Amino acid sequence: MAKKITLARAVPTTLLVLWLIPTLFPFYWMLKSALGHAQDVYKPSLGMQNASLDNFVSLLSSTHFLANATNSLKVALAAACVVMACSALGGYALARMRFKHKTLLAQVVLFSYMFPEILLGIPFFAMFQKIGLLNSLSGLALAHVTLSLPFGLWLMWQFYQSLPMSYEEAAQIDGASKFQTFYRIMLPLSIPALAAVFIFGFAASWNDYVLGLMLIRDDQMFTLPIAMSLFVQQMDLNWALIQAANVLLALPGLLLVLFGQKYLVRGLQTSGLAN
Repeated sequence: MAKKITLARAVPTTLLVLWLIPTLFPFYWMLKSALGHAQDVYKPSLGMQNASLDNFVSLLSSTHFLANATNSLKVALAAACVVMACSALGGYALARMRFKHKTLLAQVVLFSYMFPEILLGIPFFAMFQKIGLLNSLSGLALAHVTLSLPFGLWLMWQFYQSLPMSYEEAAQIDGASKFQTFYRIMLPLSIPALAAVFIFGFAASWNDYVLGLMLIRDDQMFTLPIAMSLFVQQMDLNWALIQAANVLLALPGLLLVLFGQKYLVRGLQTSGLAN
């Protein structure tokens, strides 16, 4: 019996390891290249020899990486916060308010998520040029809201539908208004789903390249994806330095997922999207 249990555990573990090897190998090679010398990138050696932080020091001292990272952080935080607030309010309205064609409206909102970024960038460019938001971080953050708001609105709509009406009915009996019921009762209950929306909105904005390239012209306001694309020309294909930048670019998203994993899983499970 013990052998059967051990075998039942060993088979999935072995399959998982075999699946992880090709999945994690690019990340290992990126880290290996970032810690090595530029000429070592082209050597087919799996070992990590003479590892150092010289590439990271050079990246932070000889480029505008910190300024570009600050721009990306400002834009991503602003976009994620706006997406989270709009998704909470809009999702609650879709779940609790009664009006015609509500389901159709929600489906149209989710369908807008399917449009490629370049189709959004063209009207944004024309509109922002007229209202003075072109080549500004606030305008880019506003454009980034469209990347994740449809999904966030859909997720929060599904989440609020899963909550029983008894919470709101009890609050209304106690004399609470609709806004007080939402703010004091429903909003605290939706923290896991809101965390999932925030992580998704932050990641979509942090990794965006197309909208940033179309809407930002001043190199002092470039975000990281745009600035890193210029490293190919500026650094004469110094892949070790580029890989060091890739490691730092991936770090915020990795930390968000690691520390917000329980909220992310709970939010998706409660909304029914993880089933």
